[in-house]
Amino acid sequence: LDCVGIPHDRCTVVGDGRDEIMGFEDYVISFIERHPQDYFFLVVDENLDVLDDSSNHETVSGSIIVQNIRKRLPPDAEKRMVAIIRSANDSSSDIAIYISRAHGFIAKGPIKRDKVNETIAPIWLNRFPSTETITETGSEAGTERGSNLSNYDVSLPYDVSREMATINNAIE
Repeated sequence: LDCVGIPHDRCTVVGDGRDEIMGFEDYVISFIERHPQDYFFLVVDENLDVLDDSSNHETVSGSIIVQNIRKRLPPDAEKRMVAIIRSANDSSSDIAIYISRAHGFIAKGPIKRDKVNETIAPIWLNRFPSTETITETGSEAGTERGSNLSNYDVSLPYDVSREMATINNAIE
């Protein structure tokens, strides 16, 4: 996320094993509450596979977790989050379910770098319509695209598109 101005120390990846997956909802709620001035961009897989203590396979729904997070957060905190469900199940009925639980959906699989913006930007702009400008902590910064955006709290949609390509490559 460094390439979009989000420093490495402000990025968190979770989901390594049963405990992280099963504790994700509480983790996110606590994390958002501990950071009342920050915005959050979540990309959550729909089908989260875990093994229980007896090595039995279980699939947990990422969109249900997101729905629970949204219900549990106070409105002012929920407004600072955009959550996208990522799934290979992309029938219209599946997408309708994801959209009812989260803020958006992206298909699981490679997204071409030149298509990331048109995939993510509508979701981002729908959720944060005022991101035409980005604000530096405490002051107006306009729409300049400086080489170092690490002091900014919000990334522009075109920046998010570059990062999604990076995330996609890391997942593959």
